[in-house]
Amino acid sequence: MASLIRSESDGEILTVYFTEAKILDELVIRQCQDELIRMLEKTQEQNVILDFRFVKFLSSSALGMLIRVQKRCKEFKIALKLCNIDKEIEKVFKITGLNKVLDICATNEEAAASFKKKGFFFRK
Repeated sequence: MASLIRSESDGEILTVYFTEAKILDELVIRQCQDELIRMLEKTQEQNVILDFRFVKFLSSSALGMLIRVQKRCKEFKIALKLCNIDKEIEKVFKITGLNKVLDICATNEEAAASFKKKGFFFRK
């Protein structure tokens, strides 16, 4: 099965992009979660951005996956930010209160800058 995420690193921040526009199916959600957790286990970066620029639809099960990924980030002492979330998906985050649980930024650049502001950079 083809990867549902791709990533790039600048040496301090790992940015992960979802390649699917619709994260609805349970198998897709499980694969995304498994790929993300494997990536978190291997990464040297302690700052991770999940970039949703290609995602247009997200199921409620996918929201649960994000909570599980955030929990793993805490276990690995990784700071996690989300960005480029579609306006309709952002409404769901607000209705469910996830916007208060997950650290959401408007853009990738804003997310990267917020790591520096809050002193999240652990390595130089």
